[in-house]
Amino acid sequence: MDFKRLQILRELADRQSVGATADAMNVTASAVSQQLKALQAEIGVVLVEKVGRGVQLTEAGHAMAAAAADVATAMAKAESTIDTYRKGWQARVSAAFFPSAAEMLLPGVLHRVAAVDGLTFDAHFEDPGTAHFAPLVADYDIVLAHSVDGPEVFARQGLTVVPLLEEALDVAMPAGHPLAAKAGLSPEDVVDYPWIGVPEGFPFDTVLRQIELQAGRQASRGQRYPDLRVLEALVGAGHGICLLPRYTARASARRGLVLRPLTDVKASRSIVALLRQEVAARATISLVVDMLKDEAAAIGRELQESHHDI
Repeated sequence: MDFKRLQILRELADRQSVGATADAMNVTASAVSQQLKALQAEIGVVLVEKVGRGVQLTEAGHAMAAAAADVATAMAKAESTIDTYRKGWQARVSAAFFPSAAEMLLPGVLHRVAAVDGLTFDAHFEDPGTAHFAPLVADYDIVLAHSVDGPEVFARQGLTVVPLLEEALDVAMPAGHPLAAKAGLSPEDVVDYPWIGVPEGFPFDTVLRQIELQAGRQASRGQRYPDLRVLEALVGAGHGICLLPRYTARASARRGLVLRPLTDVKASRSIVALLRQEVAARATISLVVDMLKDEAAAIGRELQESHHDI
């Protein structure tokens, strides 16, 4: 069975169009179609079917794409072994960060990378909704993602999910707000105040929906904006309250906002690293993932030590 054809099938599973697959593999769309037809003829099973103007994988196609990921993983492990003996090195590692993950982790990770001769770390900005983090592994070695539903929400065939940090989400309000007198806040306490939120599909919006369910009524949502710094500015100006991750909250408290923890709802987010299985098997990538884990562990210790000071 031709490994190149299996690679094309794997790319099609991730990118979901012949055109995007062709671009990723630097071939023509016609070549992609021909190779897929040849693979189907070789194994005697329909792998791809037409849907409208595009195509989609059949159940057999998805199964073969998963098998292709396993083959790619085995190949990557073999290459990693050779690298060890040849002292070979992947000189450049690319990673996608959402904004607050970059604020938390990137400065320390860059210090760690700088200690490794010949290694370059390219950080890129990506901030999609939860469902759109995993497809980014087609374009980056490592993707930093977050979810309020736990690391398992990202689980899928061919993907390695590395938990990094569980970070609490606190309610932010301006100094002098009526809620600032309380040490902890229940859904009943906060639901009737104006909220500054994030767009639907972003993780923090799920927590606000939990608050509404627990309180038995809808919250009043004002502005929706995906940037935490903008949320802080709006809250600081008195336009409402919002949810902030605890690490960000430490800096917010220094800017005059008051932070209080939520009770009776799961108000935290899981920060994870996502990688293709075959990428995770590379020695250099494994080293960088360890750097991310070490930096996240250090941040976690800082958060625990400073929690009572917020």
